Amino acid sequence: DLGVRAARDELAGPRHKPGSKPVMVVLTDGRANPVPADVALVEAERAKGLGQIVFTVGIGSDLDLDALVMMATLPRYCYLTADGEGLVGILATIAETIPCPPEAFWGGR
Repeated sequence: DLGVRAARDELAGPRHKPGSKPVMVVLTDGRANPVPADVALVEAERAKGLGQIVFTVGIGSDLDLDALVMMATLPRYCYLTADGEGLVGILATIAETIPCPPEAFWGGR
């Protein structure tokens, strides 16, 4: 919940570039603590209400899948991996899902 709140505030803050997509990737080892997952769900809903796109990535085997799916902007924006090895592929998939427009970045490449 605290990480989602911090990301939401940063994406809505003065350092956010107008025209950039506000995207957060929430990495978790599985379960909310010391507060219940409902607190993180509220924070994610607030972020989505501001137009922020939320991806969730659960790493490990003891995951609260229902909470991770509900936190994500779309169910397909929830990813799971058994360990850090799978994280590289997941982050590449997320990068392809929300690409930077080439005309705005990287000299149009």
